[in-house]
Amino acid sequence: MALAENIYYICLVSLFISSLTIFIFNKNNILIDQVSFSEHKNLIKRIEKSPPLCGGIIILICSTLFFKNFFLMNLFGAFFLIIGIFSDSNKIASPLIRICIQFITCFFFVALSGLNIFDLRIDILNHFLEINFISILFTVFCILILINGSNFLDGLNTLVLGYYTLVCIVLIYLSNNFNLIINSNISILIIFLSVLFIFNFFGKVYLGDSGAYLIAFLISFFVIDFSLKNTLVSPYFICLLLWYPAFENLFSILRRILSKNKIDAPDNYHLHHMIYAYFIQKKIIKISYVNTFVANLINLYNLSSFVLFSRFYLSTKFLIIGIFLNISVYLFLFFFLKTKVSKI
Repeated sequence: MALAENIYYICLVSLFISSLTIFIFNKNNILIDQVSFSEHKNLIKRIEKSPPLCGGIIILICSTLFFKNFFLMNLFGAFFLIIGIFSDSNKIASPLIRICIQFITCFFFVALSGLNIFDLRIDILNHFLEINFISILFTVFCILILINGSNFLDGLNTLVLGYYTLVCIVLIYLSNNFNLIINSNISILIIFLSVLFIFNFFGKVYLGDSGAYLIAFLISFFVIDFSLKNTLVSPYFICLLLWYPAFENLFSILRRILSKNKIDAPDNYHLHHMIYAYFIQKKIIKISYVNTFVANLINLYNLSSFVLFSRFYLSTKFLIIGIFLNISVYLFLFFFLKTKVSKI
């Protein structure tokens, strides 16, 4: 089958699976988003009809059908999906229990797949990472940061889907233009994410914890695999691509500790929540447009960062500058909006 025909076929099947799954879940009232579950959901979703949280299920079905040589990933992806479904349905209310289950699942995956992070371009750290067990633990830590950070970002329609679509596009662009090795399944993942982006844009489906966990898990595999196959590429290029969900996670934990709140207590002080609240309170644009407008505004900024610094994919120094620049912009906006936005 020609490449264009193959893409067309995958798009059609993905659209069909998405439409059918959403219809079935709506018809049978399965995994319908419950606004009252947590405080931070009320800020965004009080004006919208709640759709099903089946985005992750759609991706797993599609990946099982179309990904090549991906059995282990789909198997462990299913575990993360199930963890998320239990979280979405409030069957595992304790974040500590979720983290423990995630850790065990992730540990076995890294140990079985051999996708260890060995190189940080810092000799003393690389010396420790030469010890396989330490390398496994560090890799698990990085994946868990990404998974839970992605869940934090999943507060606006299209934010997570748009962000990771951009990450995949950047990886494909670099591989095509600089003869880098990349897993061919990334191209297929872009199709899945793009199809879900459309449904999510119109509020017909949410990712939920299950979808956020699964997508971040898949992305973590692709970026680690990319890094291992292209050793000349600085590992900080991967950090640049994934800085936003990772920093959102780490900063959220830090600010809760400093404010003497529970680490696992949900709040509305993620950056996207604060930008959303600012636009709502200032009535800058029509309220029904604010959700996706803010999400795409954030993704547009990240796209500009990717475009600006991706040309330095070999230069650790410039990539670190890019990461610190992004963090500085985040912190500036956070503390600026904290003075401008009333209690949210």
